[in-house]
Amino acid sequence: MNRYQFEDLISEYIENELSLSKRKEFEAYLEENPDARGLVESIRTNMAQMKTIPKVIVSPDFNDRLLARIQSDHTRLDIPITSQRTIFGFTPIYASLMTGLVIAFVFVSMQLVSPADGGIPSQTQFYAEDSVPSLSNPPLQNVKNRTPDLADADADSSLENNKVKSKKDFSKQMHFVND
Repeated sequence: MNRYQFEDLISEYIENELSLSKRKEFEAYLEENPDARGLVESIRTNMAQMKTIPKVIVSPDFNDRLLARIQSDHTRLDIPITSQRTIFGFTPIYASLMTGLVIAFVFVSMQLVSPADGGIPSQTQFYAEDSVPSLSNPPLQNVKNRTPDLADADADSSLENNKVKSKKDFSKQMHFVND
């Protein structure tokens, strides 16, 4: 006997409905497997607890009301729900909102990608027309190509700048709370 056959025969064993040969086979399995005996005992206690539960008393017309409720639910489910008119799965208000957003996105992306390349002519100027953009490097004609030779320098001028800087006295400008 395997575990599945044993579990199928537990309730018949407890209620003494097994034949003599099946009963002996069942008890032999119980002797071989101690945890199977615990399973049988737990089912016995569950059955005993089920018998002690008080019965629920319902009104006499409970079944009639329950059947009427079930019937009303079935008829309500049979009525098809009227679907709203949609445009590409959107209701008209959301479709118009989505269309506006797409148009705004296309317009802004056109202005960002190619503002000078024949964009939509406008009376308002959105950007300054500088001959040299403010964040670009200076042209190469103004740059000196001579590399400085540090060995030819007479002295390090950065040390002199540190001596020139004087420390300022802020003592007369401070005012403490308790003064």
